Amino acid sequence: MFKSKVCKGDKVIIIKGSAAQAIDPDTKQPLVCTVLKMDRSTGRALLDVPRTRDAKKKERETPRKGVEQWKTARYNQKTGEAGGLKVVKKPVHVSNLKIVEKGPARQFGK
Repeated sequence: MFKSKVCKGDKVIIIKGSAAQAIDPDTKQPLVCTVLKMDRSTGRALLDVPRTRDAKKKERETPRKGVEQWKTARYNQKTGEAGGLKVVKKPVHVSNLKIVEKGPARQFGK
């Protein structure tokens, strides 16, 4: 069990790893990601990475290095979901994150 200050909804910057070199082209600052899910047993967090505006509508989306990856999927006959390559989020360890802005406070039990 990891004790960390990173919680769901926080805005973070990746400070180590291959995703640390990603820079927002508009502001020339590191990319600010939002924590979608926090796994305290492994100490890893799933991040929501903002997409760049220069991506064209018809162009295939490419995964962000270090935060997302390709995954092959088969055609699902029950749901009609298409097969092929899909972008899947990859968890990042908490030690590689730095909090920029805390998320909204949540109250439990009410």
